Amino acid sequence: MQNKDIIQRIWPFFLFFFIFIFLGLALIQYFGRNQLHLAINQYHHPIADQFFKFYTEFGTTGMFILLIFYIVWKKNWITLGYIAITEIIAGLSNVFVKKAFFKHVHRPSYYFYQNNIELYLPADAQLQIPYTFPSGHTLLAIIITMTLCTMTNNRLLQGIFSLHFIGIAYSRMYLSKHFMIDTLGGAVLGMFTFILVFYLLNNSNKKFLHHPIIKQNK
Repeated sequence: MQNKDIIQRIWPFFLFFFIFIFLGLALIQYFGRNQLHLAINQYHHPIADQFFKFYTEFGTTGMFILLIFYIVWKKNWITLGYIAITEIIAGLSNVFVKKAFFKHVHRPSYYFYQNNIELYLPADAQLQIPYTFPSGHTLLAIIITMTLCTMTNNRLLQGIFSLHFIGIAYSRMYLSKHFMIDTLGGAVLGMFTFILVFYLLNNSNKKFLHHPIIKQNK
């Protein structure tokens, strides 16, 4: 697919993305930040506890490392530089926003503990206090998802890949690491950073990302 328009190139992702953002904002408006989190917190199970504890880390750091190894194995140095630049810019932006503006905004586990409100936490879960907005895990999941989507022209695969960042966002809420608004913030920051780097590098190199790493059958 010779298409420099990122929206047309991976439109299934943007469909899932905007549905996620709209529903998230609607739920926050309807329930309120705190009540929405308590409503999500009502649904838990020991198996789900173990699954989301594994998935939230493997689906971000683990998948990012595997993706880097795959790109290196394919010797696609342009894409390697691209994803590295995107993650560096997004990561630094995330840290700056957290420490400059939201240092004293507490994570759900500590917020509800401080207000004497009972909250279910998986076994061995630790209270985390500051730096709740935006969600760094959701941000990284967005970068991974969008990168995977640009590596294939298959719309079905793009749709399946897009479920990944939603799963990570939910895992952060399930584990009470973040409120819904935190995951929305991480998703938006990651998406805008990805688009910015995509267009900057695409305009500086006409061949950049025109040829997917995974060869497609025409």
